[in-house]
Amino acid sequence: MALVHRVGWDPRLCERSPWLWPLRAAASHFANHADWPSLHDLDAAYRSHTAGRGATELAFRANVRKQDKRSEEGRIVLHALYDARISLAHEVPTRERDWHDLLNMLCFATFPHSKYALHSRQYAALAARVDEHTTRLPGRRTPEQDALTLFDEGGVVLVGRAEDTAQLAAAASGDSETLCLALCGARRLRVVPFGHALFEHELEGVRCPGGCTQIVSVPELWNDDRQLLHDVDLALCGRIRDPARFQSTRCCGHIRLTPLAL
Repeated sequence: MALVHRVGWDPRLCERSPWLWPLRAAASHFANHADWPSLHDLDAAYRSHTAGRGATELAFRANVRKQDKRSEEGRIVLHALYDARISLAHEVPTRERDWHDLLNMLCFATFPHSKYALHSRQYAALAARVDEHTTRLPGRRTPEQDALTLFDEGGVVLVGRAEDTAQLAAAASGDSETLCLALCGARRLRVVPFGHALFEHELEGVRCPGGCTQIVSVPELWNDDRQLLHDVDLALCGRIRDPARFQSTRCCGHIRLTPLAL
């Protein structure tokens, strides 16, 4: 069920929760907007924010219409579906005046390599199940699609140097949360929220129903947040492109975190 929005446009959106910190730089492009940014504004902000980072050029376009998803004969039009639009046409279907889709755009601007890799893999997974004769989409996602969706919507990344992330990955489930907080308190681990539904729930001030924790190693825990986020983006991109990972939700850790970890 979609989240009912109670919060209207707020140019200071990232001040509504400490969990929104990764989106601050991208959201600053809209700091002077008195009303919701247009699709043209989203395009300009994405281009500006990702300039010089080797990211795929993307455009934010109107959401996929229901009638565009089927041919006149009733067959599924694969290239018109959401992930295909991103992977093939480099267009992100986006609803205007909608927090879920605006936060998704901010995630694309903040994590351009990993977000594009994720939707390209989602497209490949769907294309393996749908051909030009298909008249009905599969009723359920595969375990791989479930894992990718869970991370895209509610993912959180735990970032540290290799020796600390290895220790965390090896910890028993009952000890991982305590160790995570201890490493964060010692400034040896950073918590980087990723999922746009997680951001949406935090902005609205309600609890996010679920998520997926990934542990990533970086050479340095940069004081420069933008450099850290760039390193996380590239590391996540490599993980998402690895066919051995995200094969099911069993590949998603579930470490409960509190704002203290930030």
